[in-house]
Order: sequence, then C-alpha cells, then structure tokens
Amino acid sequence: LIFKRKIRVVASLYMNRDATMIILSLFPLLFSLGISVSDAFLVGPLQRPVQISRRPTEALKLMRRQREKAPSVPVASMTTDTEEISPSAMAVAFDSINRCRYACTRFRRHAEPKKEPAQITAIAKEGKNKAIAEPTASESDKIVIRQVLHCLNIARRAPSGFNSQPYRLLMVSSVHAKEALAKCCHGRNADRVRDSDCTVLFLADREWGRDWTRFGKFLDARNEGNPIGKWMKRKIQMLVLLFSSGYPLPRFLSAPISFLVRSIIGFMGAITRRRLLVPTLSSAETWSTKNTMLVAMSYMLAATSRGLATCPMEGVWVPGIKRALGIPRRYAIPLIVSTGTPYHTPTTDLDEADD
Repeated sequence: LIFKRKIRVVASLYMNRDATMIILSLFPLLFSLGISVSDAFLVGPLQRPVQISRRPTEALKLMRRQREKAPSVPVASMTTDTEEISPSAMAVAFDSINRCRYACTRFRRHAEPKKEPAQITAIAKEGKNKAIAEPTASESDKIVIRQVLHCLNIARRAPSGFNSQPYRLLMVSSVHAKEALAKCCHGRNADRVRDSDCTVLFLADREWGRDWTRFGKFLDARNEGNPIGKWMKRKIQMLVLLFSSGYPLPRFLSAPISFLVRSIIGFMGAITRRRLLVPTLSSAETWSTKNTMLVAMSYMLAATSRGLATCPMEGVWVPGIKRALGIPRRYAIPLIVSTGTPYHTPTTDLDEADD
C-alpha cells in the first residue's frame, strides 16, 4: 500500500512537472535573496511608490514652466551658507529639483572650434584617397563653466565616511581634452562629451592610506579651538584605514591583505554567532565608490537647480581615459557626468524627446 502511494505521488509530480519545476526553482532564488521560506509567504503586497519617475519630456515641460514663473538668478546672488531658509521652502525646492532632474541625451553645442569644423583625414585604400570627416568637440560656454565650478564646490559638502573624502573631481572643458575623452567613450556617449560644455570625472581613491598625513593635518586644523589628542587622532586614522582597505601598498599586495582582513573579521562574527558585532567591510574600490556616488548625486542636483542639464555615463574605456588625461592608477572612474545646455527641438509642445 505504501509502495502504491509513492507511485501515485511520483506520477502526480510527473503529470504536473511544469509546476513542480517552477516551485523548485523558487528555492535557490529565495536563498540568493536571503529570504527564508517562511518569510517568503509573509511578504505582503508591494506598496505604491510615492513618486513615479518622470519622462525626460515631462521634466523639460516642468523646467520650462518654472522658468516662466521665476526669473533666472545670477551666480553672484546665489544663496550663501549664512542665509536662513525656512524648512517649508527647502522642502518645496528639493522636491522641485528632483522632479526636474533627468538624464539629458543630447546637448546644444555652444560654438564651433576656431579651427576647421571638421578634420579631414585621407586614407589610401586601393589606390584611391577617401576623405572621412571626423567630428570635433565644441567650445565651452564660460558662464556654464563658472556655474559648474560653483556646483562642484557645493558638492564637496556631501557626506563621506569619517569625512575622509576619498575622491577627486576632474573637470574636462577644453576642446582637445574633450576630444581625447570622447575617443574613449562608447556609442553616443562620445557625442555627449563633444557637444556638452564640460564633463566631470569622478575619481574614487583606492589607496586612501597615501593621504594619511594629509588627513591628520585636516583633523588638527578642524579642531584648532579644541584639539584632539594624539591617540584619538591615530584611532580615527586607523578606523578609516580599516574600513577603506586602502593600504598604501602596490595592488598585488594590498588586495590580498584586504581580503585577509575582511575574512578574519567576518569569521570572528560567524564563530561568535553575531554576539560580537563586527562591521561589514568591503574592498577598497567599493568603499571609495560608495562615497564618490554621494558627491556625484549632490553635483547633479546642484546643476539642475541652476538650469543645467546633466547626463551620468559609465560606458567608457577607463584605461584609455587614464592614459589620455594622465590619471594615476590608484584612482577608479566609476562615473562621468556631462553637463551643459539641453538641446530642445523646434516644437513648442515638447512632445518629442530631447534626442
């Protein structure tokens, strides 16, 4: 009787093999997400998002309506750090900036370079010369460059781990530099670099330990009235070095040391069954990239508040960019952001996208 029941169970599973495979495939998915089977059935329905992301055309329409309501504010009369703003006004401004921000896919060229508008390259093939027109980068608007520098100065106030600021910001605005950068970008990213007024490169420092002395001087200068002790300063420096994994060593030595330290700390938490709370450490590039992204988002919001369009891009050839612009190997390039004036179609209703 038991044998017959087993045959019936196997036969029913075979008849419903499609449903059985679907159910079995859910277990590795739940395991990869870190959700237990009991928790999976307790998950309720998804809540409706607070704000649905807008299309680029809707963001352009909103920006145009706001420009018609309020005149543009010059750079010299911008809000300073000492001015007081009501919380309600700050909330309205922040919501408006987030709604207006979008990824601009096409920029308006400010002016053509002083040289010929297109460089003609003669290629000899089969005894005949073929002329190929290569696109060139445009001139940059000086007013936009001043606004971008102000936005970068504001973005430096973004938070970072222990206020260590493991990043560098590189703005590319000259014609030759933009052309060199565009040759290392994929697809239409190259056109965006050439047509925009400037492109900001966000460099993540993977070897923060080389700034050990500079960070110590920063701690001393920040606490001039109430100086911190020597041991406290060393404690902060050691904590930053532990979390950043940016040891001042060559990559073939720092990477194994970082992996060994992270493994030991993770093993300590496992053997104590989480009774000893230990931090979750990450690699040097992951830690510096997390801090750099905070600055990048602050910069894009600051640029949007001044009517500038931005386009964050990651489709680039990083080794070529480092070689062309002379960037040291210790820096990673997780993101570049082109900034300029958006290209608008002749239509007034803006029903078409900006590209």
